[in-house]
Amino acid sequence: MIQVVGIEKGFGTQVLFQDVTFTLGKGERVGLVGRNGTGKSTLFKILLGEESQDRGEIIFPKNYHVGTLKQHLIFTQDTILEECMTALRGENAEFEQYKVEKMLLGLGFKISDFCRSPKDFSGGYQIRLNLAKVLVSEPDCLLLDEPTNYLDIVSMRWLTKFLREFRGEMILITHDRGFMDDVTTHTMGIWRQNLFKIPGNSGKYLIVSHFMWNEPS
Repeated sequence: MIQVVGIEKGFGTQVLFQDVTFTLGKGERVGLVGRNGTGKSTLFKILLGEESQDRGEIIFPKNYHVGTLKQHLIFTQDTILEECMTALRGENAEFEQYKVEKMLLGLGFKISDFCRSPKDFSGGYQIRLNLAKVLVSEPDCLLLDEPTNYLDIVSMRWLTKFLREFRGEMILITHDRGFMDDVTTHTMGIWRQNLFKIPGNSGKYLIVSHFMWNEPS
């Protein structure tokens, strides 16, 4: 659970948020929508501590772990299996190789790939490796920005099933509204420097926002 209380953020004369307050409740998987430039990625950076808000407070539970899909490609291990295992947490991490193997197979890697270097793969597959690392880390909350980029149909189906069964919280940014509606429980939109969350999919959100502001967001 995350509580965001009265945050404000601007860059120069451009104000992105004003007095934004919301709660990400236990088990909620939220699709974040809004036009380009409204601040979706900035909100992610604030939640991750990569940007500071101008005002307001963000409250996390104690020992709460947030995982995010990293776009930068920095690998330190000789094989993709070893690289992915660096993301395991807990005292028995060295005995959980099967979790890593299952994750890699679901995202389109082959068993014969496990001993290959991450540098042998295309940028798209390296992003998949980063996705495998964040999923295998079993975070309390996932912040995913366009996680379906570079995935084929089979891997997208696997990821859809995984996220539907994910027991933690999630905020998702994606242009694929079909995928979003398949895996989320709520939709949250940034509109006119504020934020509004409803239970239901993005289609329901557009209908509600139309009546609230007399035009869809």
